[in-house]
Amino acid sequence: MVTASVPEHARLGDGPVANVLMLGTAEWDSPIATNQHYVARELARSATVTFVESLGLRRPTLRRDDVVRMAARVRRAAGDREVPAQRPRPAGTQIVSPLVLPVHRTPTRPLNRALLRRATADWLGSERPRVLWAFTPVTYGLEDAADVVVYHCVDLLASFPGVDGVAVARGEKSLSSRTAVAIATSPAVQEHLVGAGFPRVELMPNVADVSVFAAASRPAGERRPAALFSGNLTVHKLDLRLLEAVATALRGRGELLLAGPLAAGGGSFDAELRRLEELGARHLGLLTPAQLAEAAGTCAVGLIPYAINDYTRGVSPLKCFEYLSSGLAVLGTRLPAVADLARTNPHVTAAEADDLPARLLELLQPVSDTVLDDRVASAAEHGWEGRGAVLRELLERELARVR
Repeated sequence: MVTASVPEHARLGDGPVANVLMLGTAEWDSPIATNQHYVARELARSATVTFVESLGLRRPTLRRDDVVRMAARVRRAAGDREVPAQRPRPAGTQIVSPLVLPVHRTPTRPLNRALLRRATADWLGSERPRVLWAFTPVTYGLEDAADVVVYHCVDLLASFPGVDGVAVARGEKSLSSRTAVAIATSPAVQEHLVGAGFPRVELMPNVADVSVFAAASRPAGERRPAALFSGNLTVHKLDLRLLEAVATALRGRGELLLAGPLAAGGGSFDAELRRLEELGARHLGLLTPAQLAEAAGTCAVGLIPYAINDYTRGVSPLKCFEYLSSGLAVLGTRLPAVADLARTNPHVTAAEADDLPARLLELLQPVSDTVLDDRVASAAEHGWEGRGAVLRELLERELARVR
C-alpha cells in the first residue's frame, strides 16, 4: 500500500496534520462524481486523506455491470496497476479498495472486520489526530480508533432498493453514540438523523462545481429549445412515464437530451432508453464535467424528472446548481429539496408530474442575456470552493475540541 504524501500547504498549520479516513459508498473512479469525491478533494487541501471505496451496501447481482465492477475491485485490491485511473487524485490522497464480502450480517462481520482493518492498517497506525469521515454507517468499529468522527449522510440509504436496511440501521445506531457531528444534505435526511439519535446534525444541502459550468454558459443567441437531464439513468430514481410524456411533448418543438451512465446502482435502463429514443430523445452518453458543461451551456431547461418515493424524498440534487450555473431554468417534480429551492429562487420550478410537460414548453421560450446572467449568479454561492472552506473549518473545530 502506498503511503500518501502530506500536501506542502498542509504543513503550515499550527497543529499536526489530520489523517482522514473516508468511508465511501462508491468507487473512486465511478462514472459520476458525487459528494464524497468532492469532499475528499476539499479536505485534502489541509489533511492527508485515505478514501476507502464502497463496502457494497447493495448486494451485487449477476448482471454484467455488477460482475465487471467486482472483477475490477479484485484486481485493484490485488495491486493491479493495469487498471487505469479515471478521476484525478488530489495530492495527499490514497485510494483503498478493500476486498470484503458484500454481506454485512452477523456471520460475515468478523471476517469483514478483519479484512477492513487490514486494508486500513496505514491509517490505524498513523500519527494522531485520526479522523473518520463516514459516508456509510457500516464502519466495523473503525470509529473506536478515531479522535474525531463525522457521519456525512447524503441519502436515506436504507430506502434504496437492494441496500441492507438492517445493516444501515445497526450502523447508525452505533455511530450516533460516537459521532461528533453528523452532516445532512436535505431536511428529510436531517429529520432522519435526529430521530436516529445523533446529538449534533448540521444541514448542508448539496452544492456543485459551479465554476466549470458557468465558464461554458453561452449567450441567449446561441441557445436552442432543448431540455437536458444529466445523471444516473436508473429506474429507481426516474419517473419513466413522465420522461415519455416530456419526449412526446417536445416532438417538433425541441429536444430531450439525456446525459449519464445506464443502470447505475442496479436495474437495467436499456429498454426504457430505447423507448425514449423512439420518441425522439437523444442519449449523449457519459460525459466528462467539461463536456457536460459544454452541452448544458447551449440548452434552455435542466430537468429533474425524479419519481417521488421513500428514497428520493431525501435527495438533494446538486444538478440544480449545475443547471443554474449553466444559465438553465430548472424544472423538476416536487421533491422536497427542489420545492424548497423553488420558494427562494425564481429560476427553479417544482411541478406536479401531470403539469410538468406543459410548464416545460413555456420555459423553452427564448430569454434575454440578463435572465441567463441572473440564473448563473443565483448559483454562485452554492459551489464547492465555499463549501470546502466550511468543511475544513468544521474539521478544525472538531479537532480543537479534542486537543
